[in-house]
Amino acid sequence: MKIEKSTVTKLVISDVPRLDPITVFLEDLGRRDCPIEGNPGYQTAQGKITISCWGKSWTAYWGGMGPNTVAQFVTTCDSGYVLNCLSRGLDSTRFSGSALKDLAAKCILERRRHRNMHTWELGSLDADDARKLWDRIDELVNIENPNECWHHSELLTDLFGDEWHYPVSRRAIEPNHDYDYLLRIVEAVQQALAEPLAEAD
Repeated sequence: MKIEKSTVTKLVISDVPRLDPITVFLEDLGRRDCPIEGNPGYQTAQGKITISCWGKSWTAYWGGMGPNTVAQFVTTCDSGYVLNCLSRGLDSTRFSGSALKDLAAKCILERRRHRNMHTWELGSLDADDARKLWDRIDELVNIENPNECWHHSELLTDLFGDEWHYPVSRRAIEPNHDYDYLLRIVEAVQQALAEPLAEAD
């Protein structure tokens, strides 16, 4: 068994508009060998950050930060990059059943009125077909993820055509509030980390 000690810096960031207090743990883990062309003895810093806010935590590790500390590295990186390191795959938009219903309503209206026909795979709708489709679009509101759309493929085909998954995946989306929330946290952390750095210069 090997036990090592490391130095951890803890910050508590408060009084940030629309955010609860944020706790940040910064851990610089020393340097590791990272030979590069022209400098076989080059070493790069490595470190970890853990951010907590309102019972949720996010952690990221970087094994190649150049000569920077974790605080310097996080401060100089793009906030979207840091967010992606903390929560892989979290997108700024997400699928939504209510957005799908709105898209379906728009499709019916435009196909009925013969507008923007280049947008839709299928042609115009007569009054009866438009009414039948309109009466069914409430079924789409409770769909929670794109995979559930396959249970409604008949309706979606009647609305958008055989290739319905393309307009659904591209346009049945809404802003992802989880992304916006974490981005505000990341930006607050970057701002807090930049203040001591500015004072040191």
